[in-house]
Amino acid sequence: MSLPLPGERPVRFLEIFLVVASVLGLCALGCGAPRAGTRATPSVFQAARLEARGPQPPARGAEDADFVERTLHDAGLRFGTDGSTRALWGYLRTAHRLVDAASARPGDVLFFDTRGVAPGLECADETGIVEEVAPDGRIAFISAHGGRIHRGFVDPARPTTRRDGRGQILNSFLRPKRMDDPPGARYFAGEMLCGIARAKTGA
Repeated sequence: MSLPLPGERPVRFLEIFLVVASVLGLCALGCGAPRAGTRATPSVFQAARLEARGPQPPARGAEDADFVERTLHDAGLRFGTDGSTRALWGYLRTAHRLVDAASARPGDVLFFDTRGVAPGLECADETGIVEEVAPDGRIAFISAHGGRIHRGFVDPARPTTRRDGRGQILNSFLRPKRMDDPPGARYFAGEMLCGIARAKTGA
């Protein structure tokens, strides 16, 4: 969605620069293996940050898929798709590997099914890149919509919960509520997460 909801703000270029600078500073002291609760920097994650800092060229397909595909190209992968999120999902699930939510780490690619199609070959009409994994499993991710880079959240362990007791966002809205929605309609990222892929880039 092009407009951030309360508590969900677009990533600003200055913020991105400061995050990159702090991450690189930490790595100068020695980066260990990625683990939950850290801001590890696999090559895909670094490429995503660089993509987010630069001007966004017009998307040739789905905007979010285009952002992820360019990020993977920047990380060293050479492949092509028709520009759709579904094609990107097909490439990553067959040429690379899928991981479960408990194993997610920065740089992994998230896929969401906002249409209610059963997971599998039809999985994925939205995608983003894992930015950070909190110790409790909440995942922060970045994606492209409306010509801007946005930060979102997904909590696989609490997929139907919007906020925790402290007001912290656990799951972003991936689709707006509508008057004609059927009973049981899904809105949260956790309800729509249908796959996580890890590209083999040498990271």
